[in-house]
Amino acid sequence: MNQISSPSATKMTMYLIRQKLYELATRMMARTTLVEGVLKGSGLPFRCLFVHNCLFTAELSKRTFAAAPKVIRQSRIFIPMLGQHLTAHAGEFDLCVAVLPSFYDSMFGSRCSYQGQEEVRQVIDTDQDWESLRQNFSRKKRQVTNDFAEKNGLSFRISHATEDFDFFYHRMHVPHIRRRYGELADLDSYDTMKSFFEKGYVLFVTKNDQPVAGALSVIEGDTMMFRRSGVLDGDESHVKAGAQTALYYFQLRYAVENGIKAVDTMKTAPFLNDGVFKHKADWGAKTLRDVETTRSVYYFTNGPTEQLAGFFEQNPLAICVGDGLAGLVGYRAPQTAPQSGLPALTQQLLVSGLDSLVPVTWPAQVGLTQPQS
Repeated sequence: MNQISSPSATKMTMYLIRQKLYELATRMMARTTLVEGVLKGSGLPFRCLFVHNCLFTAELSKRTFAAAPKVIRQSRIFIPMLGQHLTAHAGEFDLCVAVLPSFYDSMFGSRCSYQGQEEVRQVIDTDQDWESLRQNFSRKKRQVTNDFAEKNGLSFRISHATEDFDFFYHRMHVPHIRRRYGELADLDSYDTMKSFFEKGYVLFVTKNDQPVAGALSVIEGDTMMFRRSGVLDGDESHVKAGAQTALYYFQLRYAVENGIKAVDTMKTAPFLNDGVFKHKADWGAKTLRDVETTRSVYYFTNGPTEQLAGFFEQNPLAICVGDGLAGLVGYRAPQTAPQSGLPALTQQLLVSGLDSLVPVTWPAQVGLTQPQS
């Protein structure tokens, strides 16, 4: 007797087939968008070919152009043919940024000009006493953390109560992320965040015994995973009053006092001048590769040109070099003193975890001097 599949079983089978086909398509096909606009900071015309439509390319476009760029052309491409496509259309763009599955490293890793990641990790070593830890802070952070709690009237408390998690999620984290990222906000679901909370805790920063900011953290082995944060109702006045600084200060004090060896501040966009990246680096965070990523970012250049130097001047970023990371920086030299700004640039951008700085300069012959160790 033949067994007849139920309608629900047939629907599930079709869903699984479509899912597999979609996964295969995303591995083999990518969307391309050629845009043209004016570079921030320089006023230079700039054309960029983005391959893959994702949060990273959307954020990069927002950082790069002074106004929304004009879309010249959109299409889809068979990824293994990308090299031929770039050769055929080399004169049409200043830079191509391709975000593709990492298994294409063998195909494009040696062909691209630079290779990076969508995010990097930043980890703070807390296996030391408080004063030793403070020596790794930026000068400004060392000054800020002198008698910090007393000067600002702030304290903290740790909570494992579900009602406090609900308050943190709905009144702090969600409004904070929505206010900061708008339509690009990528929010974790309540259930996902709750699963982390059940293995960890919420640290509340309090002022006059009232919570004004919070952090959700999990202890894994000897490492504190600083997973998510938020400020009350997303109100920027709390940020200006030092609430987010207080989250780092109290988390680090808690880690040192409880024998926690490291605070993992989780993933960050790789832009060396990004506010979040710099904030973590100022607390002594070491920049590391994202070992969990399944995608790579390939930068294909048609240079050297002033446009490229202007692009990486606006978007200095961490790239993969050998087994480590380096900083990729742009510098458009003034004609009167071409080397004048290089020492300051080097000092500013070479943070812990970056082995060196890779220059993209204009004029091309201008050199970038590394700081003395």
